[in-house]
Amino acid sequence: MKGIVLTAMDDEIYEVLSDNEIFADLFNGALFGGNQIIRPDMLEQENEKKVMRVGKEGGRRVILRRIRDVQKLSGLRERCLAVVLAAEGQRNVHYAMPVRCMLYDAMDYTRQVERMVKKRREEGKLEKGAEYLSGMKREDRLLPVITIVFYYGEEQSWDGPLCLHDMLDIPPELEPWAACIQDYRVNLVCSGTVESSHFRTGLREVFELLPLLKDKEGMKEFLKTRREEFMHLDAKRGWLVSKFLNVPALKDLKENEKGEVNMCTAIEEMLVEREEQGIEQGEMRVNQLIEVLLRQPGQKEIYEEIRRAVTDREYQKKLFDEFGI
Repeated sequence: MKGIVLTAMDDEIYEVLSDNEIFADLFNGALFGGNQIIRPDMLEQENEKKVMRVGKEGGRRVILRRIRDVQKLSGLRERCLAVVLAAEGQRNVHYAMPVRCMLYDAMDYTRQVERMVKKRREEGKLEKGAEYLSGMKREDRLLPVITIVFYYGEEQSWDGPLCLHDMLDIPPELEPWAACIQDYRVNLVCSGTVESSHFRTGLREVFELLPLLKDKEGMKEFLKTRREEFMHLDAKRGWLVSKFLNVPALKDLKENEKGEVNMCTAIEEMLVEREEQGIEQGEMRVNQLIEVLLRQPGQKEIYEEIRRAVTDREYQKKLFDEFGI
């Protein structure tokens, strides 16, 4: 039986992640075991646009430009910025994600160095030698950068690389010294890597429901066991869930909506609508297949083809693939 087709729009997901309460909850629940290390009031919006000069090519300066999905600065001590937090939302698996995250983080660190060097140069207090050469003092430190990859795809099965080494073709001769080859690990966040109880916002329900997107009967059973809770779900939690599952009945909910929503009824209606859409799409595909077969030369053979296509599901699937339907 077919599952639910996820149609959440990426720009809506980025809007959700820009909310300080949800952004903080995402990091606290996914990385810090539910401990409230990051508070919403600690967060400051950071420019997601990244620009870095990487040299010259053909006499022309080469500028590298990238845009993160959502990035914020956070203080861990009173009135002191201490960490750069970034979230990359992924609806599909990205097979170069370790390199992508590494590049984003490198651009953030490079920008910090450039700002620090500019400040030190303007102060004019650098000693000759190492300080003057690097533009930094030995005690200067950078803010750590933490990037997470939030995978909300309907499959919830990430089959891509999780670190740079997964992408490398390391020669057998170098395998004993693989540790000498720098690695870069992805902080993957999906239903299979987190504990839903660690989240305090509607992300808890999101991570509970995401694994059930491809399991219609499982979704029904889950709602049956949690019916009372989901019939009286806080409106903002319902708003958050609706963004990821694209629940039609809740599409008009606002971020700051007050009161409760009946998530059970909303999702049940969505399941019925998805099933009807699936049946309709299946009928359209069969009709298309018959039209294609009728256009083929040879009437007797066509009749046999149509009869087999209608009665033999495996053969029908083969024809769907053959004709691109």
